[in-house]
Amino acid sequence: STSSKGKQPARRGWSRSLNESANSLVKERCPVPQSQLQDPRKTVFDQLNHSLISNDYLPKNIILINTSDRQGQSLSDVLQQHTLPVVCTGSMVDVQEAFSSIVSWIQRYRNCNTEATMPVKIAVAGDQQYFSTVLRVFVEQLSHKAPDWLDSMRFLVIPLGSHPLARYLGSVDCRYHKLLRDLAWWELFFHLEAQDAVQNIVLKIREYLTGANCVLQLPIAEAMLISKPKSPDELSSQKFIPFVWAVKVGRVEPISATSGDSAEAVPSCSNVLLSTAREATHKLISLSSVSGGLSSPGQSVGAELMELQVDYWEAAQPTNRKRNEEKGDLPATKNTLQGTFQSLQVSRLPSSSEAAAALTMSMTVITEEKKKKVMSLSKKDKGRDLESKSQCIQGIGRLVCSAQNQEHRQRVLIDGVEWNDVTFFQLAAQWSSHVKHIPVCIFEHNNSTF
Repeated sequence: STSSKGKQPARRGWSRSLNESANSLVKERCPVPQSQLQDPRKTVFDQLNHSLISNDYLPKNIILINTSDRQGQSLSDVLQQHTLPVVCTGSMVDVQEAFSSIVSWIQRYRNCNTEATMPVKIAVAGDQQYFSTVLRVFVEQLSHKAPDWLDSMRFLVIPLGSHPLARYLGSVDCRYHKLLRDLAWWELFFHLEAQDAVQNIVLKIREYLTGANCVLQLPIAEAMLISKPKSPDELSSQKFIPFVWAVKVGRVEPISATSGDSAEAVPSCSNVLLSTAREATHKLISLSSVSGGLSSPGQSVGAELMELQVDYWEAAQPTNRKRNEEKGDLPATKNTLQGTFQSLQVSRLPSSSEAAAALTMSMTVITEEKKKKVMSLSKKDKGRDLESKSQCIQGIGRLVCSAQNQEHRQRVLIDGVEWNDVTFFQLAAQWSSHVKHIPVCIFEHNNSTF
């Protein structure tokens, strides 16, 4: 028999149940267009049933692969030939169905077995946008589960294409960098006709699955967006989006961006991958986290200057937290930046020297300011009365950004996924439910104090 705690929604009713759960938290987090409310592909069911075949034991590993691009398809073909537990996902609905089935199977195993369950390792093979898709589904699924469910799974990051999170993992784990972040990893995919390249890919994946047992608890931050209605008959919409990497507005470093709130995918060109091999992998099409279709080339995000007001509050320092708790919640000091912005970026990932549990964000802004009046005889300087100013602010616990002109609609990138028509957004260093971290496996942390 299945307890009420373990009941799972019917597969065809997943989206409706998701909305009910979100409403109970008074939040709309991950909207799915009507066009995507369809049965997942049969291959997803077949591969899940192949990996999850018994109530008597749980699989040790499951590999979710973004097969909406050629590199993911190639990796899927290679790993399936070597009987690794692969689940191919080409849309948001596929990821939802795969994750829902994994959670259901863990619940069944718990109901049929009294001993403690070993965490299931879920490898996520794709780019940063694909990991963002998995993160949102993870948060949705576990937000209405008991806190001990957070110990039931671990995540592994297999980078395919642009992946700042994988770059961060490589900065804190030398073995991970050597295995999956150096040039040799990317070059293997250009020589798949050679058996040695295929064997190397399989060996690297197996080494990561079996050897990465150090858990890095990556903090999950929260972005709340308010979007302007597209017609007078519509109401402003509010969305809550989890993220682990960064939120960007304006003239940001070009990356492959996927639309998070429209039926069309809107990627941009990239210069993130510097080597020829890395640039080539970036050109492969990214998964659209909402549209479920293929992406098409577009322009870089945010070209115009923006009139913004940014309010932020610094987080309490660890040495002051106990004293503040004794005195009650003391109001944090509000700081404000106001003016003309070229770009704004708020990062959640800690630096390689910081503890992963740090409850703060850092912000980098580039603003346009008037030059100080200086005597100049050069004709070239005439008319150039503006100059760019960059500054970085750390230790932020909460941030609010709004356009000074309410008619202005911003494009906001959250972990590489683009959200359009945003008039206001608020960021918090921690997700509001009990799902405040996502456990990611590495081999070892370079910092001995970790």
